[in-house]
This record gives sequence, C-alpha cells and structure tokens, in this order.
Amino acid sequence: MGLVGLVHTTRLVIGPVHEAVAGSIQDIDITHVLDEGILRKLSAQGRITPEIIDWLTRMVASAQSAGAELAVVSCSSLSPCVNGVRSRVTIPVLKVDEPMMEQAIQNADRIGLLMTNPTTEEPSRILYEEVSARLNKKPLLVPKLCPGAFSRLNSGDVAGHDAEVAQAIGELLQETDLVMLAQISIARVKRCLDKNVAARVLSSLDSIGAKITQTLGDS
Repeated sequence: MGLVGLVHTTRLVIGPVHEAVAGSIQDIDITHVLDEGILRKLSAQGRITPEIIDWLTRMVASAQSAGAELAVVSCSSLSPCVNGVRSRVTIPVLKVDEPMMEQAIQNADRIGLLMTNPTTEEPSRILYEEVSARLNKKPLLVPKLCPGAFSRLNSGDVAGHDAEVAQAIGELLQETDLVMLAQISIARVKRCLDKNVAARVLSSLDSIGAKITQTLGDS
C-alpha cells in the first residue's frame, strides 16, 4: 500500500503501534521516528509551545523525507500540535486517538477517559471537544488519572502497572457506558480483561489501521 511514518515520543509504544498497523493493513511498509526529548520538554514546560510544535514538525518532516505517504503521531499529549504540523508538511498527519474518540462519541452517552500520564489529560480534552463539535454530539466525559501506574511502568513494574490500570477500568465502567484508553502504553491491558469487560473498552490501536487505510485511499 505504501510507506507510513509512525512518530513516537517514547520507545514504550513502538512495538504495539507497529503490530497494530502491520497486522491490520496488507502490504504496508513502516518507518519509525523516535525522539523522547520532546515529551520531556513538554513535561518540563507544562504546556505546548511554538518550540514543541516546531520540534514535532521536524519529526514528521523526517518521516516524509524518508518517503512516507502519511504520518501518525502516536503521542496523545501532542495531539493539539498536529493541526499546526499539518499546514507545514505535504502528507496527511493523523492523531492516533481521533478514530477511537469518533467511535466513542457516536456510540455512548457517558464516556470514561483513563490515563496514567498527567500530560495527557488536557490534550485529550481538547481532542474530545474538536471531535464532538465536528460530530455535533457531546456525551458526558468522565476522566480518571492513575499517576501511580505511570510511575510503576517507568520503574519496570509492568505487572503492578497493569493491575492498577485494570482496577481503574472497572471503577470507571461502573459509572460510564464505555472507557477510552487515552495512551498506547496502557492499551495492552485490554487483552487481560474479561471478554465482557473488554467489549466496553476502546483503544486507539483498535481503529488506527482502518483510519490509515481510509486516508491513503482518499488521498
């Protein structure tokens, strides 16, 4: 089908995103661009700045220079930057969470948003507002942050991270119709859930392949 550039801010998501894209699209070629410094800068500054938009633009441009026909920004925290990046490159640039949010907003009245990284909450809210306005439908959004799980993952305690995320999913589902996993780093927890529970949990990895196929087909 062509070459797709996957643009990352942490090495933790490279494997899951690659597997999701390669597993859902036949004859796709993939190139990865990784720079973990940009997320550190965002965490230190606490907000998106022109410097960060420029930084992400260079990362996407690198994928384009390698021959990518489309780029996917896998970092939820940087999704507000993508609108600015799109005007500076000539290939489509996708926000990894956007297809997931479209599905949730179209199919639920109360939506849980689970995250472990504090920098994810505000960008996810911004994207939710954008998608809701475009679809002319605004379900209630119920965010839940699990910062302890993020610390566990970064320290190598994967089992502890996954257990905390699974517990938080169960708690959110008691008050919502479904739960969106706001980061790719927590997407794999869905595989560990009971089948009936997992059916009410959405991950961006579930739908990004179809969005890539649609976008390349339309371009």
